[in-house]
Amino acid sequence: MTGKRSTALFFALFTLFTNASGAADERDGRSDNGEGRRRPIVWDVAIDCRTWRFNSGIPIGEFGRGDSFLADGKIFPAGTLRAGAQINDPDDPGSIGKWTQRGVMSATLAEIVSGTRPAFFATWFHLLTDGSGLVVDGPHPESGPMAVVGGMGRFSGASGELSDEIIGSNSTGCPNLRLTIILKTPASR
Repeated sequence: MTGKRSTALFFALFTLFTNASGAADERDGRSDNGEGRRRPIVWDVAIDCRTWRFNSGIPIGEFGRGDSFLADGKIFPAGTLRAGAQINDPDDPGSIGKWTQRGVMSATLAEIVSGTRPAFFATWFHLLTDGSGLVVDGPHPESGPMAVVGGMGRFSGASGELSDEIIGSNSTGCPNLRLTIILKTPASR
């Protein structure tokens, strides 16, 4: 499969795999809304298709139930990545951290195209340049938000939910996402 064709297939598959939700208004998650609830953390993520790999190097169209994958990207402040096709590169300046996704397919490509959900289960690592980070886990797509299962640094002990929406694509052919994270248990400071 050619590079452009596999990138287009990946983007189409990721679009099928990704759930959508609305964006929020707070970027750092440190403030309180006056009612004892934390405001959402909102980040943009540029997924880098150059890093997408299935176990044992299997081609993207040949995965099956139980095949695992890994992909990286960069985290940016909310509003950094504009809507549209191939607007930015994940290596553009302004990143505030690294995003890594590891996942396991729960269906074949044919089953997913036929509507099988969830398509995969994934763990997302949000590793910020200040040494803090959040870990989320859950089924994708159309399965509701993913669970915040823990954190490091200023997010130590955090729990809550993460929702994402595709806001465009980048120069690698992968989606740009807007993440909205609602922490239920306040992170330690």
